[in-house]
Amino acid sequence: MYTEFYGLREKPFALVPDPRYLFLGASHREALAHLLYGIEEGEGFIEVVGQVGTGKTTLCRTLVDRVGPKVDLAYIFNPSFSETELLAAINRDFNVPTAGRSRAELADELNRALLERKAAGRTALLVIDEAQDLEPHVLEQIRLISNLETEREKLIQIVLIGQPELDQLLARPDLRQLRQRITVRWSLEPFRPAETGAYLEHRLRIAGAAGPSLFSPRSVRAIYRASGGVPRVINALADRALLVGYAAGKRRITARDVRRAARELPAAEPPIGLRLRTATALLAAGIAAGLIVAALPAGRDAEPLPPVEAARASAAALEAPPSAPAELPADGLEGSLAALSSAASAASAMDAVLGSWGYPALGLEELDPNDYSSAVRRVSPLRVLAIRAAPEQLVRFDLPSVLELSVGDDLRYAALLALDVDGIAGVETGGRVFELTPAALARLATGRVFLAWTNFESLPAMSAGMSGSAVRWLQARMTDLGYLPPGAASGQFDAPTARAVRAFQSERALQSTGEVGPETLIALYKALRYGAPGLRVQAEGELS
Repeated sequence: MYTEFYGLREKPFALVPDPRYLFLGASHREALAHLLYGIEEGEGFIEVVGQVGTGKTTLCRTLVDRVGPKVDLAYIFNPSFSETELLAAINRDFNVPTAGRSRAELADELNRALLERKAAGRTALLVIDEAQDLEPHVLEQIRLISNLETEREKLIQIVLIGQPELDQLLARPDLRQLRQRITVRWSLEPFRPAETGAYLEHRLRIAGAAGPSLFSPRSVRAIYRASGGVPRVINALADRALLVGYAAGKRRITARDVRRAARELPAAEPPIGLRLRTATALLAAGIAAGLIVAALPAGRDAEPLPPVEAARASAAALEAPPSAPAELPADGLEGSLAALSSAASAASAMDAVLGSWGYPALGLEELDPNDYSSAVRRVSPLRVLAIRAAPEQLVRFDLPSVLELSVGDDLRYAALLALDVDGIAGVETGGRVFELTPAALARLATGRVFLAWTNFESLPAMSAGMSGSAVRWLQARMTDLGYLPPGAASGQFDAPTARAVRAFQSERALQSTGEVGPETLIALYKALRYGAPGLRVQAEGELS
């Protein structure tokens, strides 16, 4: 109904799973990394839990696409089976010729097939979705399947994916043997605020949206607050909000439209993220303790506030748009840097960059910048890429970063957090933000830069001659961005793929190698509007 009005080819927020709309938040990417690691290391049992609507099935489908060519996979998505029916279904998915009818016969046929595949260097992986619906006696049968092994290794790896009730089920005393065998666990979390906006933009772009976003920044925040960051609820709200906007003839969705959409949706249990925040708000309002602690950056002490003042502060934090860098005298930067040691300024600068991503501070007074990677990995999934680039070149990456600066005869470090269209930079050190002209920044910068980034899709470096799911993903995204024609996703990194990558690199002032390394991945994720903080200051004063 509203698609033509908004210039869309199709509805962007349909609730049916569609691989074209795949978007993984930080929690999904980390869960996927844990799954792939567990499979690679030969772990017997792996468990992933998540609330309804947080993307468990999406994670399953992504895992199916990401496992290597030497992995044979059985995917059970409707586990309402008896023990015998489950064994028969597993054998069918593994393409095991089955003549037996009893549990013992089916298990014996499966064991023989797994031994043959292990001898051929293949891995067998069983993925069971909605595992919380399994009966205890069926789970015990799954444990018995996991007993299939040689003297040195397991013949099958098993992934259980389900709602939090799965943990309650596994806590039963009669399932303790199974519970003890689960060596890798992960709990899926809803999207963060920045991921919610990136998710909306991703789906709109796939559906054909062009030009400015259809959702205002305030409407995105309203969607996040109402949905708790749960993808399925976000879809329902965004779809209804577009309908509300269409009915009113509005080209851009406002927070008021979102609130109206939320009222029109059928009543449902609040998402877990919203329930948690509501509980926190009640505590903060003093219902439980009579006092609250005001939220401050990680590592700082907070003084109790009266409930009324705390409530006002909380409301202001929810409604106020992000603030632009403070205007402080440019000539104060060198003095602030000189008051810190080189290692202290390095620790402070990376704390500011981590804060822009929403991660906690390192908690270190001093840090050698050459040790950034290992330090950052202790508090976040981010990676650190050291490059050489002039400040004006950093707009091509559009990421908060740590700049190495020359102050007198010494080296100091500061966080680059904003860069406007005129090249005015917002630079933070020691908790203060300074605005520097391009000339002032060029005078101080040594050219060494530390970029904090995340490999959203856990992709390897790619070059000509490679093949597989990572290359197919790259080709599909090159098609989405207009560098490859539709239907080119062959999975082979061929000459057309290399040409497409070179064209992409050239347009973004990257070295046109035709190969995909960290710098190209960073630019690609930015082009695809993944949920990363940006440098550019928009006209409305919000960071992109």
